[in-house]
Amino acid sequence: MQKLERCEAADYLFLVRREKSYLFPVVEVYVPEQYAYLCWTAYALLPEIPLDAFYFHVEDTEIGIRGTITLLDYGQSAADVLQAADYPLEKRAAHVLQRMKHWQEHAKLCTVAEMVAAMGGEPKWM
Repeated sequence: MQKLERCEAADYLFLVRREKSYLFPVVEVYVPEQYAYLCWTAYALLPEIPLDAFYFHVEDTEIGIRGTITLLDYGQSAADVLQAADYPLEKRAAHVLQRMKHWQEHAKLCTVAEMVAAMGGEPKWM
């Protein structure tokens, strides 16, 4: 929540597993030298670990944290990140923009509280 409140980015990838959750700006996930890349791709080698992966686009933070959420297939997402890591910088940037556009077109408008509830949890602030 603190990252979202600081408006560090408008587009995030959110990885959720039972023990820990990660929220990374999308661009960091696609850079092989970044911690976000390592975290996002680490579970590709462990398909038996249950994960939820989301794309989160922040629409408006003046009235509260709102945006669009798109449920991702983690395996496909990790494979895409691994493949795009080999692209030259300009091609990778264009690829990331194309992915975000695709995810935004398939998103559902909701609040963070609604997203947490959809994952089967109850937000602590409610």
